[in-house]
Amino acid sequence: MQPIETIGRADPRARCVRFFATIGFVDTNKSPAVSERGQVVYLIVTVDTEEEGLWGGSYPVDGGTVRNVLEGVPRFQELCDRYGIRPVYLIDTPVATDREAASLLRSLQDEGRCEVGAHLHPWCTEPHIDYRFPRDSYMMNLPVEVQRAKLRTLTQQIEESVGHRPVSFRAGRYGLDRHGAAILHELGYAIDSSVVPYTRHTAEGGPDFSSAPLAPFHVDTDSADPTGALVPTDGDDGLLEVPVAAGYTRTPFEWRHRLRDRLERSFLRKLKAVGVIDRLGIARRVKFSPEQASCSDMRALVDCYLKLGLPCMVMMMHSSSLAAGYSPYASDRAALERFYARLEDAFAYALERGLQPVTFREFHAAFVSQGTVPKEQAGAGSLPSAR
Repeated sequence: MQPIETIGRADPRARCVRFFATIGFVDTNKSPAVSERGQVVYLIVTVDTEEEGLWGGSYPVDGGTVRNVLEGVPRFQELCDRYGIRPVYLIDTPVATDREAASLLRSLQDEGRCEVGAHLHPWCTEPHIDYRFPRDSYMMNLPVEVQRAKLRTLTQQIEESVGHRPVSFRAGRYGLDRHGAAILHELGYAIDSSVVPYTRHTAEGGPDFSSAPLAPFHVDTDSADPTGALVPTDGDDGLLEVPVAAGYTRTPFEWRHRLRDRLERSFLRKLKAVGVIDRLGIARRVKFSPEQASCSDMRALVDCYLKLGLPCMVMMMHSSSLAAGYSPYASDRAALERFYARLEDAFAYALERGLQPVTFREFHAAFVSQGTVPKEQAGAGSLPSAR
């Protein structure tokens, strides 16, 4: 069945799956997807949970409001609950210090319905310095001691407001290097998810992840790489990097990425050659996010990850996309409904293919032990029953 993009209503495909599940034609307790290495393949759903007003390129030091969290999280969480998914809300200072938003997330975590991690926006977490934007919007460009102080501040804010010390992290604007990774490990963090493979943010001084691994890896914080890039270590301890799922709609990824990269850097860019190979599906790049990817593209990426034998897929989105009017991906009510249609289609397809939803904390335990998460611990995802 081909994916169906819908506007303003639940995805017909997801409704069909729910219907056939109730009459016994779809097994909602099917065996989990298994990679070529014999490992269960996990699904981790993450939300960069933050203040609104950031899409115009401004970086307000204070005054950020979090109405998007209060308006958007309840509906999103209800959808996750129906699919047996416990999302990871990665929260920043404005959210952690807002009484209502923090109370909402604390109650969800206390009920076992989610995990709360950390998300640093350097510009709105103390201590403040004389910033040079946009370069200093990337944590990696700040002095190491400033990074450490800001991370300590955010960690304490979350522990105080949510009641648990966070163990998972994503840098705002993905701006993490090995120095920040070392600080995170020092502060007790177990997992980072700042890497987005096949992407670069160098135009404004950000990181280059164009050659980053797809699979999770322990970060070598003692690397001699002068760029400070996040590179794997031969050891099996330290901060575990779990990249956001990204790639192409077909395998192999590597030559498709090399082709696209060369075209982007050549004179052919002016002839829109990258757009041509994208539309033809020759080198169509996809991030596992309902904000930017279509239903068919996210399905194709799931299929590719299973084919490549990768152990997990990390989906990401922003809290400002969970309610209408706060992000360009959900600019109005109609756009919001399209967003939720894509999201539900991705949930249904991933679970149909056997991916098992877990939190970052659970994935870390499974990865380090090289075992699997027991079904009762993993909160094995289920296709929701018809209502």
